[in-house]
Amino acid sequence: MSSAREAELALRRQRLLMRSAALRATFAEQAVVLEAPLATADRVHAGVRWLIRYRGWVLAGAVVVLVVRPRRAWRLLRLGWWLWRSARRVQPWLAAAGLIAPRGASSS
Repeated sequence: MSSAREAELALRRQRLLMRSAALRATFAEQAVVLEAPLATADRVHAGVRWLIRYRGWVLAGAVVVLVVRPRRAWRLLRLGWWLWRSARRVQPWLAAAGLIAPRGASSS
């Protein structure tokens, strides 16, 4: 290979490395906006994992509340049912906006 070709390739490689560094820096600056929402999503995910891991204790606590305070338990159940129905109604709009995957779409 000629030295001119090697110099050209070295210069191209150096420019590509500089462009990659600039793109990484730009991405890092723009990704700061996502830190708070992703941290919230991480906390929610951790909470769901905790609920699944200790579902027996959660169920036992729910039964105790149902026995001790049945009126409050029914109020909470109605609130939960309303929240679930509301979330199901909003999902098509969020899917149309591209914010979530459409209902029934595979995530693979």
